[in-house]
Amino acid sequence: MSQASSAVQWHYMDAARQQQGPHGADQMAALVRNGTVGSATLVWSPGMAGWVAYAQSALAAQMPPGAAPFMAPPGTDAAGFVGAVRTCFNKYATFHGRARRPEFWFFALFNILASVAANIVDSVVFGLGGGFSPLSTLFSLAVLVPALAVGARRLHDTDRSGWWQLIALVPLVGAIVLIVFLCQRGTAERNRFG
Repeated sequence: MSQASSAVQWHYMDAARQQQGPHGADQMAALVRNGTVGSATLVWSPGMAGWVAYAQSALAAQMPPGAAPFMAPPGTDAAGFVGAVRTCFNKYATFHGRARRPEFWFFALFNILASVAANIVDSVVFGLGGGFSPLSTLFSLAVLVPALAVGARRLHDTDRSGWWQLIALVPLVGAIVLIVFLCQRGTAERNRFG
């Protein structure tokens, strides 16, 4: 970046819609690299008419070739728990593309919480005996495909095939290896999956 462009002070809106900044261009580049500022994050600097998405800003255009990290297209960033769950259901059977760690883990948390709630309702409505749990069964079937899809996209983010999910079938060791893969940071640049 040039001296003049690095002197411009930038502000961004965080997930709580609070204005952050001012930050120099180098600081903003670091925030983009660590995922704090995404492609749809609103940014502004003095002299601009209004806030714009980072991907459409002059700041994004100033990044040297190859220096910009991978970012999802505008409008696809999963913002927090609700945004991640919404994204996973909107991409119900989408096994291509990438998913960042928050999208995957927030959806996993949703599945755990909703499964516990369904089990509680089943036990209250149908009793503890007999093992009859229709709500839990229906919920598990409803989230099976999106859970597999977001798992494949999460593995794609680490530059691995979604088929690595099958390693979970190997007793004990497979599940541990899969969890390690799912916890790893995704590749910063574009990879073979997007």
